[in-house]
Parts: sequence; structure tokens; C-alpha cells
Amino acid sequence: MPASPKTSLAPSGTARRRPPRRTQADRATRTRAALVAAARELFAEEGFAATSRDAIATRAGVTRGALYHHFDSKTALAAAVVAELETELVGRVVSAARDGDGVRDQLHRGCRAYMDACADPTVARILVDAPAVLGLAACRALDADACLPLLEDTFARAKDEGMEAPGDPEVAAALLLGFLNEAASIIAATPFNRARREAVTRTVDAFLTKLFG
Repeated sequence: MPASPKTSLAPSGTARRRPPRRTQADRATRTRAALVAAARELFAEEGFAATSRDAIATRAGVTRGALYHHFDSKTALAAAVVAELETELVGRVVSAARDGDGVRDQLHRGCRAYMDACADPTVARILVDAPAVLGLAACRALDADACLPLLEDTFARAKDEGMEAPGDPEVAAALLLGFLNEAASIIAATPFNRARREAVTRTVDAFLTKLFG
């Protein structure tokens, strides 16, 4: 018997629910995230120069036009990848430092976590390519935005614990960041060389031990 216009075909006690419709902003956010994820995978696998925009769009499952809508160049997409990676590295450093007992121990733990992360081949290749792709000044700016506040806070808390940083704290934080980035670059250049990584990490540990006297 045909159902009357007022008769529901849904089981008793249930109501039909339409899935929420994605807004244009939601779709744009998802597309951008897919492009960054695809680019990051390909940059790690093939390197920046060998990765084409078509390959990125294909890996992300979007059109080339969608790629250009969100990023006007491959370099702009690389900048987004590096910025995302910087945020993740800071997260790893902060997470490791939380287990430390006091500023000195936290600094050691955080820096070791950074060295270990840079030995990950999927991270190393991007870090090695970044200065040539984005320019040294842009990389330094990203590092400063992501990392300098952490180091400046570390020096401030060290003073609260009775440890004096050498010289001006802000300058010392900037110099320490440069030192750590150089150590990370050495590791990233040969991520599979365990002996080299351990030598760099030991040297960083020794430097940090003497930093506050």
C-alpha cells in the first residue's frame, strides 16, 4: 500500500538527519591542508626541485587550479610546509622539556628532542632544502618567530633560579638559537649517520652544561 504523504518511512522513534553541509570555508581549509600534506610528503621523498606542482595536486586529490587558488607558487607552498614543520618541532621540544626538573634539565631535554627530530629523514630533507628554497632570511625569521620566545623565557626562568646567562639575555637567546640550528643542520645533512648525530648531541649537551656556569 503506498505511503500517504504524511507517513514517515523511517523506523519508529528515529528521525531523518541530513549530514551537515560543508561550508565553503570548511572546504577551503580541507583543500589547503591536503595540499600542504601532499607537498610535505613529496618534498621529503623527492626534494623541492624534483617535485612538480602537478604531482602535488595529484597527491592531494585536487585540481591544479585549486593549488593556484591557495598558493600562487610552489615556493609559497614550501613556506607553508616549513612553517607547519617548525610548529611541530616546537611542540616536540616543549613536550620533552616538560619532563625536566628545573630549567637546566628542561633545556637539555628540549634540545635533545630537537636533535632527534632533525635526524628523521622526512624532516631532514625539508630542513636542508629550506634555506635554498625560501632564502636564509626567511628561514631565520621563521625560526625566530617559533623558537626565540621559548629561549628568552628559558633565560628569564634561569635567572629566577639563580643562574645568570652570559651577556645580554636576548642576545644570548638569539646566539643559542643560531648554535642549535647549526647543530641541527649538521645532523639533517646526514640523518642516517648515528655516530655523527651522537657526537653533535654530546657537544650540544656539553655546551649547555657550561652555559650558565
